[in-house]
Amino acid sequence: MDTAPPVTGHATDAADEAVWLRLVARVRSRVPDLAEHFLRLLDDGGHYRAEPVTAPDLRETAEEALALLLDRLADPGRPADPAGQAERLGRRRARQGVDPDNLVRAVRLDFPVVWSALLAEAAGEPGAVEVAARRADRLWAVVDAYVRRVHVAFLSERALLAEQHRDERRQLLDVLFAAGPRPPEVLARVAAGLRVAAGDTFDVCAGLGDAAATLRGRAARLDGGPTGLFLRDAELGVVVFRPAAPDDGRVLARLTDGVACVIIPAVGGLAAVPAAASAAVAMAHLLPGDAARPHDPHDMWPRVARAALDEHGGLPARVLAGLAAAPPEETAVLRATARAWLEHGSVTRVASALYCHRNTVLNRMRRFRALTGLDLTRPRDAALCLVVLSAGRTDPGDR
Repeated sequence: MDTAPPVTGHATDAADEAVWLRLVARVRSRVPDLAEHFLRLLDDGGHYRAEPVTAPDLRETAEEALALLLDRLADPGRPADPAGQAERLGRRRARQGVDPDNLVRAVRLDFPVVWSALLAEAAGEPGAVEVAARRADRLWAVVDAYVRRVHVAFLSERALLAEQHRDERRQLLDVLFAAGPRPPEVLARVAAGLRVAAGDTFDVCAGLGDAAATLRGRAARLDGGPTGLFLRDAELGVVVFRPAAPDDGRVLARLTDGVACVIIPAVGGLAAVPAAASAAVAMAHLLPGDAARPHDPHDMWPRVARAALDEHGGLPARVLAGLAAAPPEETAVLRATARAWLEHGSVTRVASALYCHRNTVLNRMRRFRALTGLDLTRPRDAALCLVVLSAGRTDPGDR
């Protein structure tokens, strides 16, 4: 006897849909139990153990989400989220500082929670498991759309919070760097807003031009972690400062490595940061044109002193005026020898650096003294020579 073909068409589809709606309705009546299952899965996964979200909050939002998803499964034509529950959840978790990956993983747990409940209900009804299986993609589509709405709301709120944070930080830095005295209570409020202590020790860095652009880019990347970096626009550049941290200088090195900038380390107290920043900017303007690394005040003091001397009627030029009596070639050699001596402080090491005999070094130093009156072996004369040989406005060719 021939077997009759299976019944297909609209009647079967309607019957399957009726089974599906019964399953969804029964699962919908068990939302509190589903929320409990969700919380167990969340705890087993450990995604939220370190997140600042309370258990009542998690239970409430789980019940709301599961009810919304099941209502959507029961009536695909209804609005996806009429009360904006997904947006509220995403924005709330952003304000709570939840990790976005943890949030997405948590919300996606709605799928196994609902699916296992549907299968459990279908197990007692012949053919219902097959009906549910044929509609698994519907459940996935509903959950996935919900996850996307939550995630978009989360990212939007986090961007808004970040912009507000930047605005607040700029306002606090405006107060800190404002001219005039800062009363202790104002400084305390600024410190609290920046989440530092007024008595902390700070590292201050300044860069100009391309160096400033590099510092801005690196600071933007580094500021995503616990680095406490603060940026302030400066004349033709930027100032970056941060509390000195017990990280062996790793963050500061990542910020400034290979950058022509000036670092003033260990600035005592938040109130001293603006003056240190001003000094760092001033020194950054004096960096040599070929600078390709960070400099500190120990590196920069001869150039700072030279810049100050330049304000006094060309004093540096007068100090070395005697070199004009020698031919240009000899003048260049004497300057190079003086610089090598000031760098090494040893005739043997100078001879090695300049590839000449030590007696040649001694002869050049005597000749330098005869022309300038500066005895490079005397600390006072050596200090003056170090300053006047530093590049300045009266000596644009010096390095």
